[in-house]
Amino acid sequence: AVHGVSGRRGGRVQEDPQWSAYAAKREHLERLGITVVHLTPRKLREALDQQATVVRTALMAAADREPAAYVMVLPR
Repeated sequence: AVHGVSGRRGGRVQEDPQWSAYAAKREHLERLGITVVHLTPRKLREALDQQATVVRTALMAAADREPAAYVMVLPR
């Protein structure tokens, strides 16, 4: 998880299949060494400084970690 933030929120994973699928994808990417930061347009509009801090912190933490596996992103 990014900076101590778990991909699971209070048992929600078991309640919502869509959330469970999202959490599984996120955990897979994190096992590959890829940091996942979830930003929405609404969060950017309403809390730009906070979201900038999240991204900045993730980038600074990345410098302390081993490089991620080589990943090729393909269109859906």
